[in-house]
Amino acid sequence: MNIAPIVKLVRAYDATEWEIFISEWQKGLQGYASVKRLGGAGDHGRDVVGLCGPEACQGVWDNYQCKHYEVPLSTAKACEDAGKIIFHAFRGEFAAPRACCFVAPRGPTTELRDLLLNPAKFRASVIATWNTRVSGRVIAGQKHDLTGKLLAYVEAYDFTSFRYATLDEILDDHRRTAYWAARFNGALPPAPAGVAPKDIVPKETVYVGKLLEVYSEVSGIPLNSPADLAAHANWREDLQKHRVRFYDAEAFMAHYRDQTEPGTIEDFADQIFDAIDPAMAAEVGAHPRLTAALSVAGQAAPASVLAPRAKVRVKQGVCHQLANDDRLTWKL
Repeated sequence: MNIAPIVKLVRAYDATEWEIFISEWQKGLQGYASVKRLGGAGDHGRDVVGLCGPEACQGVWDNYQCKHYEVPLSTAKACEDAGKIIFHAFRGEFAAPRACCFVAPRGPTTELRDLLLNPAKFRASVIATWNTRVSGRVIAGQKHDLTGKLLAYVEAYDFTSFRYATLDEILDDHRRTAYWAARFNGALPPAPAGVAPKDIVPKETVYVGKLLEVYSEVSGIPLNSPADLAAHANWREDLQKHRVRFYDAEAFMAHYRDQTEPGTIEDFADQIFDAIDPAMAAEVGAHPRLTAALSVAGQAAPASVLAPRAKVRVKQGVCHQLANDDRLTWKL
């Protein structure tokens, strides 16, 4: 998919929307007990936090420093923000975070990137700029120079906890969350094609059985199992086409289940059902009912974020999923 328009859009966010976007990223990955936005006056350097347990910021937690600027994040600004976190951890406002990740839509400068990849050098940079960049900014109206116990604390602080994430990395994660479709108007990545196993498996029993009823009615020959199709190449090939549709629909639903809001794939299937339901009212033969359902489903345009990604074969495969769930049958 073309990610360039999305990058441009995200870079145009204001600071608040950037924080919301970052909180979605972490909520969607479901790696924390809770994710909270704390950015604002008195946040002590915490913008978005990922909490690992009930102890919240007094226990294990990660900090996401959200820096939305028109230029890459500079070393000077990062040293200032790192200093705030270290200072307030020193004062006992919270436990030192397990990780502190700088997130800026244009990333860090080359200089800052190299420092964050070399914790000892980043520590040296923070210490060197503390009295000019940090001491007067940690608490309004006060100055806290780097001396005594504070200096010892900074020197012993675990600077490997400071890191950065690029916008490409964030977007790659975000598009696998349930927030992506709603935020970017359905700009979902394509689903993989399904793979039908060579042999029919137990989960196919119901819809395959209903297709066998169709073949039996049309041919006038009892066809009670797939093995009975051995002498009927046309029906055997037709069954395989339907199996491909079924597995494409299975892959489609599985792919988007965790990338969309809860209930999205169920609603998509319900809309397919609603589209074909009137065609099922006619008391006609099993084969006309089947072909009518597939025709209507293939032309259906569900009001769903999934619609742009749903190929005809997927929508027709949903018919077999519905049949498998006993919501549809072909032979009356």
